Amino acid sequence: MTNFSELPLVFFTTFSQIAIGAYATLYLLGRNNHVGEKTIMLTAKLVVVLMALAMAGASTHLGDPMGGWRALLGLAHSWLSREILLMGAFLGLAFLYALPQLKGYRHCLGFCGSAAGVLGIVVTAMVYTLPARPAWDTVYPLLFFGMTALTAGPLLVSVVSAELEGKMCNVGLQLTRVMLLLGLLITVSYPLTQGNHLAMPSIWLAVRCLIGQVIPWFMLQRQLAGGQPVAKALLWTLLLVVLGELIGHQLFYESVVPYPLFPA
Repeated sequence: MTNFSELPLVFFTTFSQIAIGAYATLYLLGRNNHVGEKTIMLTAKLVVVLMALAMAGASTHLGDPMGGWRALLGLAHSWLSREILLMGAFLGLAFLYALPQLKGYRHCLGFCGSAAGVLGIVVTAMVYTLPARPAWDTVYPLLFFGMTALTAGPLLVSVVSAELEGKMCNVGLQLTRVMLLLGLLITVSYPLTQGNHLAMPSIWLAVRCLIGQVIPWFMLQRQLAGGQPVAKALLWTLLLVVLGELIGHQLFYESVVPYPLFPA
């Protein structure tokens, strides 16, 4: 991997999807009392930080960051405009959710924020569903972005729960374990089915699968078998998953081959 021109978008898509996945998990588990108040408050703050960093990083990719608001003028016809609106709305709702003064409104904020975030991921995938990029003009962008949220988001909540409250968040860990296997299947199927439209280095694909999916799956398997949460082990698992997602998103941007405008 030598082309890092899209690195701001790598961080934006990865961190925003992790934040959305954690927020939706927090909302669902919090309303069913699967996580405690300390976990809710800290995770909510981490979501805001991750989302703010994601959007700040994405703004550096714009030619005129201060004029980025003008993108909202194209809501009627632009997926990018809709992405900016939904991601901004998600950040605002996540900020309100993290305020202890608004604890009584968590159900409403959690539902609306989760809806905005999920729609934001769908719209982000549509931004890249382009006929000029045949490998992207498929369901894979949505699968990749959705899997990042479903894998790392619940794991982040589980790490916080283990660290602050010493609780094994079995629902979150079980979901992450299943998503790691499903993500591995999707990651491998991508070059197999879209190989003619990709220039993906096999060594980096193997590194992505090993670091971000295979090793974390075995680490989670050991944690779940032990029955007691080990916060440091879960944190290392999360870091490996995030690193794997960053590599995967970098491969997503770097390895695609554009459709030639003037075929030979």
